[in-house]
Amino acid sequence: MPLRIEGVLPPIVTPFRGEEVDLASLRANLERWNATGLSGYLVLGSNGESVYLDEREKEQVLAAAREAVPIDRVLMAGTGCESTRATIRFTRRAAELGADCALVVTPSYFRGQMTPERLEAHYRRVADEAPIPILLYNVPQFTGVNMAPALVARLAEHPNIAGIKDSSGNIAQLTEIVRRAPPGFAVLVGNAGVFYPALCVGAAGAVLAVANVIPELCVDLYRRFRTGDHAGALHLQRRLARLASLVTVVHGIGGLKAALDVAGYRGGDVRAPLTLPGPDGRHEITEELRAVGVVVPGGRA
Repeated sequence: MPLRIEGVLPPIVTPFRGEEVDLASLRANLERWNATGLSGYLVLGSNGESVYLDEREKEQVLAAAREAVPIDRVLMAGTGCESTRATIRFTRRAAELGADCALVVTPSYFRGQMTPERLEAHYRRVADEAPIPILLYNVPQFTGVNMAPALVARLAEHPNIAGIKDSSGNIAQLTEIVRRAPPGFAVLVGNAGVFYPALCVGAAGAVLAVANVIPELCVDLYRRFRTGDHAGALHLQRRLARLASLVTVVHGIGGLKAALDVAGYRGGDVRAPLTLPGPDGRHEITEELRAVGVVVPGGRA
């Protein structure tokens, strides 16, 4: 049965206690998220600070997530590495640890050499050798590499390339990807600022950082859209926009983890050189959480 990827998936954070991975907090967060309508989870993505984890830590995080995630939820693992060989190797390992699919970011260290032809060859080889479906991951604001719709359309024809997470925020580009993609190819938006517009142009769902903190609101937006309540979906889009910006653009992963802590989850520490926001930033995040209806435990700010 083909893997069906739709709805809302958070790119979950990796909690740290000091400099060490905090697996107990990871499990606690997943237990709480499992009680929501989330469709699944992305583990070891950008918001999971995967670039700061060594291979052993990545395996520990993925194994712990697999134990905590029900089989009716999609468990997606970020497996992209700089070389094709390393990407294939870790994708195979992720499959062994129970990942349902793999999200493969564009190689970017030698970004000037990442022509469409080289990217296509890279993804085709990974897809050929991966034991689980893979999804393309386009995040040019981090990588400096953008996958054009024409390239995505060619790769979408591969039987083991199941979709794309496009975090560019470029709704015109995403629209063209949807138009060119074959039926069943999952186009997921990775930018909360264009969540509702992306659904309007045919996206199957979203992988959103802010869904770590306000999963119910994100799921409600998706469900309202699917049931034809466009006014309600647009209202929720406007409600979540500022919080989404605070935990991505303004304060980054540190802001996302602070928001989780304030909302009663376990965000924990970030790994250096990242930092958590100071008192003013935490207050700003807390006030916006209250504004979107989050009950702040203990009323702390």
